[in-house]
Amino acid sequence: MPDALTPQALSPLELPIVFTPGAWQRAVMLEHSDHPENLLLDRLSNVLRAVFETRQAYPHESYVVFEFIQVASAAGPQPDTLLQLSLSLFHEPDQPDALLIALAGDHPHYQA
Repeated sequence: MPDALTPQALSPLELPIVFTPGAWQRAVMLEHSDHPENLLLDRLSNVLRAVFETRQAYPHESYVVFEFIQVASAAGPQPDTLLQLSLSLFHEPDQPDALLIALAGDHPHYQA
């Protein structure tokens, strides 16, 4: 792979998207729901939409913190909340480039 990545090569549609365990747990997973698969897909779709919008807004940045509204569980008493995540370009020798989603402030080391 080339050292300098073009904006086209960094398209969110062309790179794998990897969640850290903490980001997956907070942004996507559900604690309780009568229809967990539907809500899980909705929550995942919301995160991915925010990732694509963030990547389009900041195509040349290798690290961006973004916020999105996390949809609450229909069965839970908690309202929708604002969640901060970071989006960074993950590049490691002998690994494919990827977009890494983590909780804002975390500095994870991803291992495949």
